[in-house]
Amino acid sequence: MDIRRLKFFIVTAEERNIGRAAERLHITQPPLTRHIQSLEEELGVQLFRRTSSGVELTQAGTALLTHAQNISAHVELATEQIRRVAAGKEGRIDIGIFGSAMLDVIPRLLSNFSQACPHANVVLHNAPKNRQLEALQQGRITIAFDRYFRPLPELQSELVSQEPLWFAVNQRNPLAQRTSITMADLRVEPLIGEQDQSVFFASQELFRLQNFSPVIVHKAADMISAVVMVAGGFGCSLVPASVLNLKLPDVVFLPLAPEIASTIDLHCVYRKDETSPLLAALLACIRDFRHGDQPIPTRY
Repeated sequence: MDIRRLKFFIVTAEERNIGRAAERLHITQPPLTRHIQSLEEELGVQLFRRTSSGVELTQAGTALLTHAQNISAHVELATEQIRRVAAGKEGRIDIGIFGSAMLDVIPRLLSNFSQACPHANVVLHNAPKNRQLEALQQGRITIAFDRYFRPLPELQSELVSQEPLWFAVNQRNPLAQRTSITMADLRVEPLIGEQDQSVFFASQELFRLQNFSPVIVHKAADMISAVVMVAGGFGCSLVPASVLNLKLPDVVFLPLAPEIASTIDLHCVYRKDETSPLLAALLACIRDFRHGDQPIPTRY
């Protein structure tokens, strides 16, 4: 009982006339009649009775029509779904995320992706960088996002966005009254860094040009934790602009003075041999996002 013969049966049942059904199917009457007879022989039942105006369904034919219509609808649904999957519009994509990018860039990026691929099943995995890389290499996630990734031969890295660095300071600190932070401030103020040193890698060119190393008094698990420590009065921290969306008591965010203004990159990485159409669709969104106008805060 193949799909083609079921389609011929459905059209004949709807038209109740072999001639009109053949015309609608763009075939002649004899082959349509043979298909119906073959279906009846396979099932061992009579599906149609001849009438003066054409044909009508038997009781067995009426029962088959309901199933045939359901099968036809399911095949059409499956066909459309398969085409969407092949086009990168549907399916599952596992994404590794971590840290401050979750506060701004990644939500905006995923919003764009959900509009482009509304049927995609997006699964987020919040994990530190090393665990993301391990999951990526093992095929448990499709793409990972973080500030800095060491080069690996089997992975492709791509820039997602660049954000200005800001200075997070406790409001009890005299620096909180400034309009911006200078290099002289950075030289003497103890800083809270993060364990994977993403911000350090982003700002090391600044430090190198100024010929000094920052005084790191604490290391937090990530930049969100670093700002929590700032709120607790344990020091100050250089942070990406995304962190400005984090509302914590006693924390003031200040821009760096124009002469030392710096940016920090957000990258994504994925396997070079990955062929997922959904990954291709997400990468297209990333490239559009990167080249589009991204609002950058100038004061908080």
